[in-house]
Amino acid sequence: MYRNFTTLPVMCKLFEGIPSGRINDLFSQLAVREVSLKKGEVLFGSGSKITDFAVIISGQLAISSYDADGHRKIVELLEPMEAVAISLAVADIESVAISVEARQNSDVILFNANKVLNPATKPSEEHIRLLRNITKELARKAVRLGRKMRILSSRATSERLMKYLIEESVRRDAKEFDIPYDRQSLADYLCVERSALSAEISKLIDKGIIESHKNHFKLM
Repeated sequence: MYRNFTTLPVMCKLFEGIPSGRINDLFSQLAVREVSLKKGEVLFGSGSKITDFAVIISGQLAISSYDADGHRKIVELLEPMEAVAISLAVADIESVAISVEARQNSDVILFNANKVLNPATKPSEEHIRLLRNITKELARKAVRLGRKMRILSSRATSERLMKYLIEESVRRDAKEFDIPYDRQSLADYLCVERSALSAEISKLIDKGIIESHKNHFKLM
């Protein structure tokens, strides 16, 4: 388990600007908990009330929703140093329709939203900085949600795929890149059938529009 929290301010935007020498004291004040998850283990379950938010230290988590037939759709894949479920914990919603589970063995740290938002004593400068960073993180989440809505506004599978790849290319400032999804996960993210997605990828390769091998893509 990761215990050297002093490096977090330079690795994770949620702790940006907090002096490294003060991060452990801040975590102690907020009673931050460390949790290890096995692959497939659920951190937050559908139908539950989320009172904590998390930061991924290692591994990968998936946020998923389920349709009426029980089919899972991946909303987002999250990598180390990303925050999970801040908006849901802060909103104080009684029951959520999503689940968060480990896609591989993962370590996370958990923050109780009430302790963060309603400190028992006057908040320290580090605590105030954390609150500001949370505000920025919520804004970034809204931007990413808008990005996905733009992608899903297209009906055709090929259009959704190309919008996603172009967005990734612009975001990374590169024509060639790896994406965090395998074929099934990408199909879930784009809300399309895997077979249809694979067929469209093959067509785009044949037309010379993209090159692809597994999760590696190149825009031609």
